[in-house]
Amino acid sequence: MNLLLPSIALGLFIVCASLWKALPDSRSRFRSAIGFLLLWLVVWAGNSAAWRFHIRNEVTLQVEIALIALAVVQTVAGLLFEVAVERARVPRFTAEMVVVVAYTGIVFHMFYQLGVNVTGIFATSAVATAVIGLALQDMMGNIASGIALEFESDFTVGDFIRCGEAAGWVKHVRLRHTALETSDGDTVLLPNSFLTRSAVTIVSPGRRRFVPFPMQYGCNPQELMDAVTYALRLSPMPGVASEPAPHCIVTEMNAGHIVYAAVVWLLEPGSESSAISVVLNRVYFALNRAGLPPGQISQILEYKKSDTRAGATINPVEVLRRTPIFRALGEADLFTLGGRMRRLSFAPGELILRQGDDGDSMYFVTSGQVAINFVGRDRAEIQVAVIDAGEFFGETSLLTGAGRNANAIALTRVDCYELAKEGLQEIMTERVELAEDMSIVVAHRQTELDSTREKLDQETARRREAENQMQLLARIRRFFGVKTNSAEA
Repeated sequence: MNLLLPSIALGLFIVCASLWKALPDSRSRFRSAIGFLLLWLVVWAGNSAAWRFHIRNEVTLQVEIALIALAVVQTVAGLLFEVAVERARVPRFTAEMVVVVAYTGIVFHMFYQLGVNVTGIFATSAVATAVIGLALQDMMGNIASGIALEFESDFTVGDFIRCGEAAGWVKHVRLRHTALETSDGDTVLLPNSFLTRSAVTIVSPGRRRFVPFPMQYGCNPQELMDAVTYALRLSPMPGVASEPAPHCIVTEMNAGHIVYAAVVWLLEPGSESSAISVVLNRVYFALNRAGLPPGQISQILEYKKSDTRAGATINPVEVLRRTPIFRALGEADLFTLGGRMRRLSFAPGELILRQGDDGDSMYFVTSGQVAINFVGRDRAEIQVAVIDAGEFFGETSLLTGAGRNANAIALTRVDCYELAKEGLQEIMTERVELAEDMSIVVAHRQTELDSTREKLDQETARRREAENQMQLLARIRRFFGVKTNSAEA
């Protein structure tokens, strides 16, 4: 036995040392095993010294065996249980209970070998048990609560829970405590008895959230709610569910303002701030497009400087002057048309146009970038162009009323002007020759795209441009109700 125990102890020490770096999560168990080995070394040294004087102590020998057995339990637990917990999804509580049962068996085996009446211990130690129970009632309460939590499985690792002032993702449930990882990366250890005595909220992955914002009484509530609801539903927002669909409601009517709220369902508990920021950004741009820009709620008169952003200072007349399809318009017509254009702004990721929707307007980009994406029959979305500041899109719908043939999505913040059919109708009626000039420009633009995409030769491109121009001219005249004289016919 004197030769066997040192060999086992040396082997355990080598195993713990070799696995120290390989299994970092098991270091606490290896540390405990090494601690038991150090205690064994002290007892073994004392026992070896006694043997030299021919003194044999059976008690110290059994203590040596028990310490080696405890070290074996911790080493095996560190080697097997941690791997089982991570890979086989074995509950940590089960591993802890196995260790506790093994400890109890080792201690009682030691008592049995020493001739101690183990049964009598239970029968005659009622007073001692009561004293120990009172001294360790908090610990025992936490352990009992840990057992209850493990068997009930009301929440599992990865759930986001709230209990009292603590909130976070469940990292693990141990015998005495439950660990939560907060949104800031901190770890909170909650006693299990506290969890069983308190109300625990298991946050749903699709949790409803009211995002409030105030507006003046001068705004029409129904128009405002319709505008915000449309913008929230128009295109996806990261971290926000599409179903149930977001919407806008009135929550309060105060003395100086009305409090509205965007009602959304958030998908990522604990990471709500980013999603709320996206929602408020979407609300801001929606209100600006609706002509209801948010302002400071105040009872006093304030003077504010005008908006000096690049997108706001570009003159709409200058925008029209740079557009080829309006090259035939004089200055008077340009100023008239410029006064009928509407300035809009879009947040990054917002859908400006949807493929297949009806349309009768075009857009002139003054700042930002717009992606033109075509959706195929397989529902795959392919980017076919990027519209930069100074360019335009949607002219075919403005001139012919054709449906939108692609999606237009804001890649960055986009400032633009929109010109609708109503703004152009009067000029088209008075200047019937404009239809032909516009058809020539649009047909040439379309043929250039076809030539690039289909690699058309010069003769084929010229013939297609002439055909497109005649078709476009007929559609423009029909859409605007332009009548031609007999000579043109």
